[in-house]
Amino acid sequence: MNGLPGVTAAPAVSANSTLSRSLVVGDNLEALTRIARGSAILAYLDPPFNTGRGYEARVGRTTGAAAFSDVWKWDEDTERSVRALDEHLPPVGANMVTALAAQLGRTSTAAYIVSLSARLGEIHRALAPEGSLYLHCAPSASHYLKVILDSLFGPDNFRNEIIWRRTHAHSSSRRYGPVHDVILYYSRSDKYVWNQGYSPYTNDYINTYFRHVDKRGPYQSITCTGPGDRQGTLAHYEWKGHWPPPGRHWAWTYKEMKRLEADGRLVYSKNGVPRLKWYVDDGDGVRLQDVWSDIAPLSAHSRERIGYETQKPVALLERVIAASTRPGDLVVDPYCGTGTTAIAAERLSRSWEMHDASLLASSLTLARVRAEAPRADIRINGFPCTEMAARNLLQSDQEAYEAWAAAMLATQLDRKSHTGSVAVGIRSWGSSVIGLVPLWVPTEVPLTLGKYPTALVVEGPGSAELARAVEQRGTKDVQGVPLAALTSSGAATTGKADVDLRLPV
Repeated sequence: MNGLPGVTAAPAVSANSTLSRSLVVGDNLEALTRIARGSAILAYLDPPFNTGRGYEARVGRTTGAAAFSDVWKWDEDTERSVRALDEHLPPVGANMVTALAAQLGRTSTAAYIVSLSARLGEIHRALAPEGSLYLHCAPSASHYLKVILDSLFGPDNFRNEIIWRRTHAHSSSRRYGPVHDVILYYSRSDKYVWNQGYSPYTNDYINTYFRHVDKRGPYQSITCTGPGDRQGTLAHYEWKGHWPPPGRHWAWTYKEMKRLEADGRLVYSKNGVPRLKWYVDDGDGVRLQDVWSDIAPLSAHSRERIGYETQKPVALLERVIAASTRPGDLVVDPYCGTGTTAIAAERLSRSWEMHDASLLASSLTLARVRAEAPRADIRINGFPCTEMAARNLLQSDQEAYEAWAAAMLATQLDRKSHTGSVAVGIRSWGSSVIGLVPLWVPTEVPLTLGKYPTALVVEGPGSAELARAVEQRGTKDVQGVPLAALTSSGAATTGKADVDLRLPV
């Protein structure tokens, strides 16, 4: 009754929010058990899909590095996980998973379900009453997972099965092309955070529903009444010889109706009933439905893409986070991959905690977040914390080593500049500093590496020779970075090498 019909805007994002940020490398089940009960407002999971294949990441080199394995089998570890289900799930949930696994037999699907169920149990414990869960999964497993989530959250707290069209076309033999993923959305209780989202009007929508035009532009005429007669109130009165229909009331007071008419916002039907002119720019768009086809998947040439085949677009996570959290709320992602959830949370001023078993993926996450928030402190756990651990990593997993070292310099690996013997980190938000990570004694340093005013050279094989060569190429400020600066306690609490990284104020 007080003004034009509209929507309540989502809370404004505070640029000065004090956020917590945490990035954990290791078993996400153990990491989830350490989250305080009821402290998270949103959990988003994009776990492996039980595809039966391994995935590579193209980082730093022309060939791919192992990213993660999505191959599952029933083995002794699975047997132990089944026996430990009651440590992570309430009795009804543990019984449900055990019974489902027994029905499926000792299959890869059963092993997958058992592993994921324990994590879902810990997430249920960590969510606050106003919290929500979004589980991104394949249609081949969503029906099993929904049964388990019903046992954990209760069927009444199931909110949506969201369909996201992840590709536009897919060739598939003897079946319809699979082009969508499923996102199961549950709330922890009926008092969950909800900020209504909208998608912009399309031209087809405008042409279909905004069929009238005046000097202000296209509009549709909508009713001036609402349900309920409300006789005896300010919403029930005669307007130009017309009363509200039986069982209805005017949507505004008499005073507001006069203002709308004076403003040219009313139009009348043939029998004199008033209707409101609702223009295209009066609303935020179409209320989001449970089929999302307006967020495109990442193309091969997308600027977001950093080499992971399963990487999701930031826009997808921004939609989820904006809908189900408030500024400062804690967002948890136990399968963070390359950190898309952290990027979206950072942009929306939410606190976040990310987990991943891969140091390579976690290092890429750290580098991406650093590009969003150069000076932010990020608590890291599971990264190399001694010089010996760093040297061993160089010998055992070179791709992870170079991604980690580059990230600690607040740079992102640049595959095009990788020389083979030197990994190169650049800053998308500042072109004056380059990070150089020697992998073995360099035989040649490209001239292009000398165009940067400042070079940060990590201690390693041939680092002294590399520093001299870069200086000879024209870089005036060459700073050596000892491994101790990357593995110190200060680095663990900030996610930055413990030296002057020439970060912007």
